[in-house]
Amino acid sequence: MFSSTRITKSLFALIALASVGGCATAGSPLGIGSGGNDATPSASAPSTQIAPLTGLVFPADSKFLAGPVVMGKIDNSPEARPQQGLNSTDIVIDEMVEGGLTRFLAIWHSNQPTEFGPLRSVRPMDPDLATAFGGIIAYSGGQRPFVAAMKATGLYNADETSEAGKGTMERVSNRVAPHNLFVKAQALQAAHPELSPPKPFLSFVSDSNDASVVSAPTAGQPVSEVKAQFPAATATWDWKKTRWVRTQDGKALTDAADGKQISAVNVVVLRVAVDRSYRDPKYGYVPKTLLEGTGKGTVFSGGKALDVTWTKTSQTSYVQLTDRDGSNVQLLPGNTWFELVPSDVGKVTVTPAVVPAPSGTPKPKS
Repeated sequence: MFSSTRITKSLFALIALASVGGCATAGSPLGIGSGGNDATPSASAPSTQIAPLTGLVFPADSKFLAGPVVMGKIDNSPEARPQQGLNSTDIVIDEMVEGGLTRFLAIWHSNQPTEFGPLRSVRPMDPDLATAFGGIIAYSGGQRPFVAAMKATGLYNADETSEAGKGTMERVSNRVAPHNLFVKAQALQAAHPELSPPKPFLSFVSDSNDASVVSAPTAGQPVSEVKAQFPAATATWDWKKTRWVRTQDGKALTDAADGKQISAVNVVVLRVAVDRSYRDPKYGYVPKTLLEGTGKGTVFSGGKALDVTWTKTSQTSYVQLTDRDGSNVQLLPGNTWFELVPSDVGKVTVTPAVVPAPSGTPKPKS
């Protein structure tokens, strides 16, 4: 088990490192408070604002932050790879579907790509995962009870029927159906000025000495790799100086938008229960990840791992992360991927980092 300590000033070097590469380049991590805190008030209008889902600082006139999130149910089958737009996300949730494969609930807010995809259908747990973020959820359809549950959330549901003729969704010609439905994210967000931005999610390291919080990149233990194994899919995250980079089933997972390997500042692995009571006449049992309640997990941030307890009280609430003493856990500012690994049929393997001995350390006598 990983132990925890209180925040120390050494975390500022990690904050600077977290801004290198990937989607963290869109905003600056300097001056970050806990997730969603406003910039320091001044006599004049503030020149910056903090992205509520990443803790990064953006210019005050950032057009995307004034709008709602755009979420997409993203295919993760081999035929769908490489997906497009994942390196622009604020949050991605990796969840198990039929056959032990996975799909992504991807969430864009501070950065809206021109286009993302491919979209696939919703699953029974998606209303519980998406509702707290508000805004827009895009998908290709789904079984009738799952679509009905999603529409009952109050989110704007975008599919081929709702978006017909609006220029916000299209079937691209360079991919084979059903892996060819893409969303024009900027156009879709701009079409809904009536929708509000999301509330702040997660907590991020700051310059405070608040004794009620624990910094994962300071308190955790050094690790070099985490592997999240589902029955028919394996996600591996390797620490590369400033970020975690992802391989999927032994191959580098890349973004078709830029050709770069998928990466994240933070990876959060949650162990979850799965309900298998729903059976489709054609496709068999459809698993539903249960994310209301509490459970165990591990936060990977700044090349370190910290054991946590997760809690989610309702469909409309965010997941909260605390350490063994009940203190809120802070992450480095930047994008975050969640791996929802079933407690019964999943496995998580963590490889400790080899930490070199301090210079001048006496060698053991032979």
